[in-house]
Amino acid sequence: MFREHARLSTALQFIGDLTLSCLSFPLAYWTRRELFPLIVPSNWSPMVNPQLHPLPAYLWIVVAALGWWAVVAFSLGLYRITIRRPDWTKVRVILEGSVLVGLFLGFLSFALKLDLSRPLIAIFVAYQSLFLIGARLAVRLKTRRAAGSAAQRRNILIVGSGPKAREMGKVVSRYSEWGLKLLGFIDTNGVTSEHKPERVLGAIGDIPKIVEQNVVDEIIFVGDKPLDLTQLDEVLLVCSEQGIRTRVAVDLFPAKVAKASMEFLEGVPLITFSTTPDHALSLFVKRVADVALSVVLLTLLMPFMVVIGLLVRLTSRGPAIYKQVRCGLYGRRFVLYKFRSMQAGAEDVLWEIRHLNEMDGPVFKMRNDPRVTPLGRFLRKSSIDELPQLWNVLTGDMSLVGPRAPLPEEVREYTRWQRRRLSVKPGITCLWQVSGRSEIDFQEWMKLDLLYIDNWSLLLDFKILLRTFPIVLIGKGAR
Repeated sequence: MFREHARLSTALQFIGDLTLSCLSFPLAYWTRRELFPLIVPSNWSPMVNPQLHPLPAYLWIVVAALGWWAVVAFSLGLYRITIRRPDWTKVRVILEGSVLVGLFLGFLSFALKLDLSRPLIAIFVAYQSLFLIGARLAVRLKTRRAAGSAAQRRNILIVGSGPKAREMGKVVSRYSEWGLKLLGFIDTNGVTSEHKPERVLGAIGDIPKIVEQNVVDEIIFVGDKPLDLTQLDEVLLVCSEQGIRTRVAVDLFPAKVAKASMEFLEGVPLITFSTTPDHALSLFVKRVADVALSVVLLTLLMPFMVVIGLLVRLTSRGPAIYKQVRCGLYGRRFVLYKFRSMQAGAEDVLWEIRHLNEMDGPVFKMRNDPRVTPLGRFLRKSSIDELPQLWNVLTGDMSLVGPRAPLPEEVREYTRWQRRRLSVKPGITCLWQVSGRSEIDFQEWMKLDLLYIDNWSLLLDFKILLRTFPIVLIGKGAR
């Protein structure tokens, strides 16, 4: 019921948001045409861009705005299938999405030189935000009232009385606005109804009597010990005979290891544990952005990159582009491209200076590496040597943002928890890049990569990209 309820609510919410957004534009048009001239002084009229066209002429603007809203809202996670999100988070996402829609329309107006009223865009964004936030407040009030009705209430009985069961009881209580009510607990250690602690209604054997004497809509089995199939079988038998929905809390592993979800493969239920980003639409948008930006940057920077390549060839012996095998997603090998910044054959003499390594762990970093050429020192300081990796992004081996691609020999020395950084595509820039690079020790570097994976979102990628430019300009931490 929980996920089905969330999916239905999300679908209805999305349809409602599109409907309200459609209604916002005609209202904004009327406000701009009828009320705006009464508010704006006449001497400001030259600053107010320009006279309005008939409303049907703006139909394509409404379609573009709704399409962009859908992309932005899904990317920001507004319609993500989650059980519960704080109200203030929803309000913030709605405001961010509406502002991005306004900026999108403004960009279209500027880029295509459209005769589009800027006040009309601003009023539309304001109405859309107010309508969408107001609709959510109205739904929240309605669900709270419905939760107080006995007919709408769903009584939950939890089989278990230990710490995990008590925690599940707190979770159920937090969804009172959905009509969920915690009826009580069933002790799994054989306590009888005559000697039960507070809110414990009895033992496994008391379930038939408890069901007869109370309205029980659902039963959740929460064990604090390894799953007792005998006890579970008794609960399932009682519930199946009386048509009561039964659930099993699948917390067989520590919560810090993975998020659990249920999936189906041709009708076969699969319990899935994952610690990586799995929101398909956001990941698709990330890939589209990678391809689009890499194509644009490669096109714009190609003349500059040709000049850099010639300078590398002229200032030292060897090829302009350095190729190196790196580890990508889940350890897949691929060839990474960089402008050569070292003398030819630098890898063959690494053993001679290995003892001068300034970085702990399996990574080699040295402030004044004698193998680096004078031009290479500049290329590294400015990160220009990494521009050819845009080709790796275009081919799909890398992303613009993600953990740095390690060498196979480095991966062989990873501890088990460090290998999780391979569970996403490597990137050109990352949290480590914008947090000090070589000034950070190896253990902290690995923790930053896992922090990125655990908190990944399109917004986080965007923030890292914005922070990368000033870091590259000042060359902080580059070696």
